[in-house]
Amino acid sequence: MMVSTYSLTLPTESAARTVADQLADRGHGLVAVRAVGHFSTDIHRTEFAGWWDVYSVVATEPDRDGAETAAVRQIARHHGGVAAGPGGGKIEGVSRFFNREGLVHELTADEAARRRPAVVPPGPTAVPQAPLAYRETPDEEAELAAIKEALAGDDEPWEDEDDDEPADSGDLLGELFNGAMHQGTVYAHTAGMVPDFVALALDERLGDRARAWVYLDLFMIATVGRRYLCSTADREHAFGRPLAETPDAVAARQAVTAALPRLLRRWDAEAEIGRFFLAALVAAEPEAGAGLRRAIGELRQGYAGTARERTLLLMEALADRDERRIEEAIGDPGAGLSPWATAEQRGLSVLEDLLTAEA
Repeated sequence: MMVSTYSLTLPTESAARTVADQLADRGHGLVAVRAVGHFSTDIHRTEFAGWWDVYSVVATEPDRDGAETAAVRQIARHHGGVAAGPGGGKIEGVSRFFNREGLVHELTADEAARRRPAVVPPGPTAVPQAPLAYRETPDEEAELAAIKEALAGDDEPWEDEDDDEPADSGDLLGELFNGAMHQGTVYAHTAGMVPDFVALALDERLGDRARAWVYLDLFMIATVGRRYLCSTADREHAFGRPLAETPDAVAARQAVTAALPRLLRRWDAEAEIGRFFLAALVAAEPEAGAGLRRAIGELRQGYAGTARERTLLLMEALADRDERRIEEAIGDPGAGLSPWATAEQRGLSVLEDLLTAEA
């Protein structure tokens, strides 16, 4: 059996113990409460000095993790705290290594199962969608050469590690993105690398699919600051701090915005996959793509009755900066996101997941 693990941090011991009881009421079988600073590793969490941690383990089916995570975050939020997780693993290993110091609840498997919220019956199974259409790359060697040229200025240029399996376009583009935003984090040099991505997207040697991946990279770069604010909104609210993008994130965003008009001029020449990801860039930077709003609406009409229609509705709502429509389009995937984040920040975070699934 697989289990999920959570850690929550609360401003007072009283709040932590109340939260621990609520988690046990939800069927979390192991729950411990400890003061922040109890272990030497807490020296890296100085801002939480005087706060209290709650650690828990709960048996959940993989497809229910989203609902449980949303509930756990709401419990922490209600008491002025923040939540992290889920982690997880097999119940035997997690239970064996769970630190029981400060243990306040240990339920039997039967009791934990009895307390778990009722499983909501699954809705209708969505009809699988065909992949976004793209044309075959006319010259794969030329495409690889174009990407390697973009990588030429990297401090650690790409080298094939296995001659039997040479790097393909996806490998090389992944290396380029990693150089700009290692592990999805924005840096001072990120904005300066945007022209490399733009030049690559405009390079006719790229095929439709590789170019769409570059568009996705630019979306990630343009929205990294706002998506990060969504992920940290609970913590910032708990400390009474305003949500503001870092200077590096703002610079990266501005670099993409400046280049967007040149990219959007490719709309008519793009295959389905290219138009889909260009629409996402318009959702990220609406002012630069105002001239394509009608075209994006027409693209959405072609997906009527499919999951992609909802994705395009979210893109359009973001492009129009319509908070009500953004919230409607987010739907269930946004249930666990912080209410302290703006509608735009939540919408872009949900859109990232939708786009990644399409790439």
